[in-house]
Amino acid sequence: MNTSIGLALFFCALLAIAAPLGAGEEERASIFEGVMLTDLDGNEVAIDSLLDRGPLVVNFWATWCSPCRLEMPQLEKLYREFAPKGVQFAAVSVDRKSYADRVKSFLKKQEMTVPAYLDYETKLAKGFKVRAIPTTIVILEDRSQYHRSKGYRAGDEVLLRKHLQALVEMEDGVGKIAGDEVPAGAAPGETSVDTGTEAPSRTGD
Repeated sequence: MNTSIGLALFFCALLAIAAPLGAGEEERASIFEGVMLTDLDGNEVAIDSLLDRGPLVVNFWATWCSPCRLEMPQLEKLYREFAPKGVQFAAVSVDRKSYADRVKSFLKKQEMTVPAYLDYETKLAKGFKVRAIPTTIVILEDRSQYHRSKGYRAGDEVLLRKHLQALVEMEDGVGKIAGDEVPAGAAPGETSVDTGTEAPSRTGD
C-alpha cells in the first residue's frame, strides 16, 4: 500500500513539473504566431522567418524616445560586430504608422544599417509585455529569451556585448552561428544616463 501511494505521489509530482513547462512552450509559440512586421520598404516580414536564421536581438524603440535615440548607435556597433557571426538583429520601431517617414529619416541621418522594422500596432511589443522603451530582448531559435533589459544607461551595451559573445562561443551553439558580412565601419557613439521612456498604449493609425 505504501509503495502504491509513493508511486502515485511521484507521478503527480512529475505532472506538476511538466505542466508549467508545456504552458511556457505554448506561450512562447503564441507570441510569434502570425505576427508580421513591416520593413522600411513596406514589405511584411514574419518574425519567425528571422529566428529561422539564428538567434535574434530585438530592440524596441521609437523616434520620440530620447534614450532610444542615444542607444541606437551602440546597437549599430553590436550589429556590425555580431551579424557576421550569425546573430540576427531587428530594430523594431513602435512609432505610429504616420511616423514611417520620420523613422526612415532618423535612421538615414544616423547612417544606421541595422535591419529596422515597424510594429505599427505594437503586436510584438505587447506579446513580449514591453512596458517601457527601449527594451532589448535576445531570443534563441527555440523562442526562449536568453537576455532582456529595459531602459538605457551608458555602459548597458557592454553587458549586452558580453551576453552575445557568450552566445556565439557556446560549445554546443544554438543553431546557425554563421552569417553574411555587413558593411565595414562604425557608427558615432553616444551615451546617456537616462532611463527608459514609458511606451503609450495605442494602436496604429
